[in-house]
Amino acid sequence: MKALSKWVAIIAFTSVPFMVFAQSDPTAPLGYEAPNKTTKTKTYRLPRLDAILCGSNNTCSAVINGRSISKGQSINGYFVSAIHDNSVTLKRGQRHWSLTVFNEQVVQ
Repeated sequence: MKALSKWVAIIAFTSVPFMVFAQSDPTAPLGYEAPNKTTKTKTYRLPRLDAILCGSNNTCSAVINGRSISKGQSINGYFVSAIHDNSVTLKRGQRHWSLTVFNEQVVQ
């Protein structure tokens, strides 16, 4: 019985260092906090404007990322605030983006 408890104690004490991890880095400067690795920032890719369709009553809709979108709808986290005959204005938070059907830098 004494030999069994001796082996249990040896196994327990030799496995403890592998199971214990430091909660913080003891060599870090005072007041330093390591960045939290669990939080991920979500990135939003700006949608692609495929086409603008305007009807006879001057109401326009846009085809964005292959979907038909009207003013007031949202797509991929962006709110469609205006649709004009040559551009679409998107809003997200306090920022605004203007999408055009044709790139202005295209040389013809």
